Amino acid sequence: METTFSKMLIQLRKDAGFSSAYQFYHDNGGKSVLKMTYRNYLTIEQGQTLPQLERLGAFIYTLRMVHRSAEANAFVCAWLKTMAGEDNFKELIEPLIRLKSDTPELSPAQKAMKKALAAKTCYLTLEQIKVIHATSDNYLCFLAMSSDTNVWKIKKFANCLKLSESVAGKALKAFAGVKLVKEVKKGAYKSLIAGALLRYPDMNTLPPELKKKIRDCNDKLAAAGQEIYPHDIMVRADERDFRNFFPIMDLNLLTADAYSVNEKTEKSALFMVRGRVIKLRDF
Repeated sequence: METTFSKMLIQLRKDAGFSSAYQFYHDNGGKSVLKMTYRNYLTIEQGQTLPQLERLGAFIYTLRMVHRSAEANAFVCAWLKTMAGEDNFKELIEPLIRLKSDTPELSPAQKAMKKALAAKTCYLTLEQIKVIHATSDNYLCFLAMSSDTNVWKIKKFANCLKLSESVAGKALKAFAGVKLVKEVKKGAYKSLIAGALLRYPDMNTLPPELKKKIRDCNDKLAAAGQEIYPHDIMVRADERDFRNFFPIMDLNLLTADAYSVNEKTEKSALFMVRGRVIKLRDF
């Protein structure tokens, strides 16, 4: 039995790149994140039940929406409409809340780009992320392997990254254990995810110690790199409205993938493209 909420949930799940309910549930951490069994989740998609109100935050994060953005607000309103009934919502609840009809949306070109990127998206699991960020050397090995389609012998791979063979070999073996790479012959590995657009779970769903490891790995690599496009902009804005810029910013960052190459060229390199919004102070 389709409901307003179940219909929107399924569409948002597909828009985010999850082709099935099974993929969405398990790739996002399952019960540890959504706080429900897979069977419970299925009944929500089937319109038989609604999630508890306090579970909506986890849904917003796992669907890769920004809290309090126009898209997230519409999602919560769909829950309210389904919970109260369309008529009751219109008569009793809608007059009490401010629903803006002029909220900025993605342009048609941006929507097309989002759909194209979703089709090649690969969501990394919690188990994979723990292995990737076990050490900063693991992280460097992951970035290199996930962006190359060649078969790499450990010695050559280690030399390219200026790492010891033992460190590179240990990382590749660990990656094979979580199906990021495959050992095609003894001591030679090939990526299983090269060419895919890799997405992490929302940081809000990760354990604090793992979030710290991810930040530390990124900061260490960035500190050792060379900044080639420094650009900042300062803006004063209403935070409630400004949050609607975040999905556009996220999409623009993801479009950097259009320039990715999976084999070495004369000028190929690993780049880190960062997007960050820092609230300086209330004013």
